[in-house]
Amino acid sequence: MKYFDVHTHTNYSPLDTQAKEISIECAEKNIFYVDIGTNVDTSSIAIKHAQEFPNVYACVGLHPNDIEKIDLAIAMDEIESLLLEYRTKKIVAIGETGLDYHYENFDKDAQEAVFIKHIELAKKYKLPLMVHIRDAHEDAIKILKAHAKGLKVIIHCFTGNSSLVKRYVELDYYISINGVITFNSAIDLREAIKEIPMNRLLSETDAPWLSPAPERGKVNTPLKILYVVDEIAKVLGKNKETIAKCLFQNALDVFNLAV
Repeated sequence: MKYFDVHTHTNYSPLDTQAKEISIECAEKNIFYVDIGTNVDTSSIAIKHAQEFPNVYACVGLHPNDIEKIDLAIAMDEIESLLLEYRTKKIVAIGETGLDYHYENFDKDAQEAVFIKHIELAKKYKLPLMVHIRDAHEDAIKILKAHAKGLKVIIHCFTGNSSLVKRYVELDYYISINGVITFNSAIDLREAIKEIPMNRLLSETDAPWLSPAPERGKVNTPLKILYVVDEIAKVLGKNKETIAKCLFQNALDVFNLAV
């Protein structure tokens, strides 16, 4: 079986010092993954990993929590410079971008402006959009409806309920599920994923965070995508091989890849 972790961070500590070993071990288990940039530096590292490791791809952008205390105009220019130089060398998406209202003193106007700029980049370079949304679904949906028409959109790290799934399904977006699905507390999420069309369901780890049960609390890696796929198959009452094949094909489709 082949697996695709559509959202991970081996460009972040403590995984960055083990990136080569992780890629090799993942390759042995037929695991492909996308390293996600959250700022200029981690986007550059993601590209480096994509160049060095056959089973790794890159996504470049500015996370909403990473936009404070930087010159946004310069940072966005640097992200576009990376796209201009490496677009054809395994950059498969723009992001992660979006809105995060979870922490105090966030700059809502700046987050929204940068989110829209990422959408414009995705349109310009014809790439899918990797979206992070935390405590901000209403505003995010409003912006996406207004600006992202015609784009492939991935709602990353989805942990919502069935009614929220239906809103994203109406927009024909891809919805990505990670290790949270294995948590005992994820009752609503396990019901919600039954509402996701099979051709819009994706799997991720968001490593090094959100390690799935039974390894919750430990450092996560793309290798643990196996737990996520197992749990999705269990929840949907389907054969693991069938689900793994479906999730893998969906990843190829959204990123326009042939592996």
